[in-house]
Amino acid sequence: MEKMKCNTIYNMDCIEGMKLIPDNTINLVITDPPFAIDFKAKRSNYNRTASRVLEGYKEIPKEEYYSFALNWIKEVYRVSKESGSMYVFSGWNNLKDILMALDEVGFITVNHIVWKYQFGVVTKRKFVSSHYHCLYVCKNDEKRKFFPYSRYNKEERGENNGSLHYRDKEDVWVINREYWNGDVKTPTKLPAELIKKILEYSSEEGDVVMDPFLGSGQVAVVSKMLNRQYIGFEIVKEYYDFARERLQKNLYRIKEEEKISQMSLFDFNSGRGWNKMSFLDNAKRIAKELKHIPKLWNGKKAILEMKKDDYNQWQQMEWMGFYFQFLCEKYLKSIMEIPGPKYGNVKFDSFKNIPWDFKAHAMNTSSHQIIVNDSKATAGGIKDYREVGLILAIGEVLYNDENRTFQKWHESLKGGKSQYEIERIKRGAWSRLRKVSFVLKQISFIKITDKTLVKCGSFQSDFRNSNGRPRRAKVLIDLEKINEELIYFVEF
Repeated sequence: MEKMKCNTIYNMDCIEGMKLIPDNTINLVITDPPFAIDFKAKRSNYNRTASRVLEGYKEIPKEEYYSFALNWIKEVYRVSKESGSMYVFSGWNNLKDILMALDEVGFITVNHIVWKYQFGVVTKRKFVSSHYHCLYVCKNDEKRKFFPYSRYNKEERGENNGSLHYRDKEDVWVINREYWNGDVKTPTKLPAELIKKILEYSSEEGDVVMDPFLGSGQVAVVSKMLNRQYIGFEIVKEYYDFARERLQKNLYRIKEEEKISQMSLFDFNSGRGWNKMSFLDNAKRIAKELKHIPKLWNGKKAILEMKKDDYNQWQQMEWMGFYFQFLCEKYLKSIMEIPGPKYGNVKFDSFKNIPWDFKAHAMNTSSHQIIVNDSKATAGGIKDYREVGLILAIGEVLYNDENRTFQKWHESLKGGKSQYEIERIKRGAWSRLRKVSFVLKQISFIKITDKTLVKCGSFQSDFRNSNGRPRRAKVLIDLEKINEELIYFVEF
């Protein structure tokens, strides 16, 4: 740019600002212009605390809205590249004016997207409005950028084996609004997840993203997070200052009290921040690496492999879960911290933005409960990160024969009975038939929160360690009760 700089925002009218941008410069525009609905910034919408809502929201008189829309859309068209596109949000009140202006200027409509959020204002004489319109338009339909597999590939499956790729590309987007309790805020704001989705489908790293009506700076902030260049205009000084502070200090949220941030842009995608999106993104990244692990696990070969690598758990008779942990550590060491955070004497298996545990479970078994982790560690992880993750390998197992040939082989390899076996025999406890092999069918990524524990969890305190001593209470998750907690899975 000759007159306006990238990675800069301006406190000025967007039409005047865009006049200083050369033709064919901008890759993508995402904007949420004023709606002409006589919006009062300080009113208590959704129980907002008025002292934390910045004043100054500028609305356009309804009778002037078409002219207003036509003027700024003309400038967007001029500065957009031939491969460029725009996503413009609108309420239903003045949607017709936006549509007419887009057609008048020459934009081509690609999609009419409906953004469905969690709730609207209660009404008495009409239906509740709980959605916004999002018009996806472009300058040249043959040249516009669109990356259909930037978020999911064709084979990725979600709940009920549905195609994640198809569901994500439907034109109705169910994405919750963000409410920042205790934070300084502007009265309107697009959720980060919504902006992230648009950026991933319609831009790539290094592209220039513009928002003519910047508001709180949300489009610029998320663009910066995803390594896009940004430029924006905001006429309200209070909003501009707020957005500039977020960008300069790399802060996503700003607390009113001494403006102490709870989250930086660089750890925004942690468990403390963009929870839903973070979990899914992390699951996809982890799954990409785990797709390369062996599908067939032979018990003897697995134990010998762990023994050769001096993996401490090779002597454990329940080898299957430890072998999955062994494989995870081997394949994920470049992208995760291993082990994860420690609570008391217990560690999570790994850490990538949130604590994760690795577990394996047999499909052909009467049990549908899986031991997750120590109850205190689980509670601590949820308290610190709002959620913890379970990476669960599920497959079919073959059990030992009645002569317990596999167990005898393993016992001989170890040089005799373990202390656990000695203690078990003393107690007169029953010994289960052990698993001989495992055929991997699926790896599931399960999000565990306090809500999950209430719905699907229980506690077990009668387990014993390998030395025969009682274990601390463990969290068990009932897999038959898992539903929305299953965020992602891959099949083998």
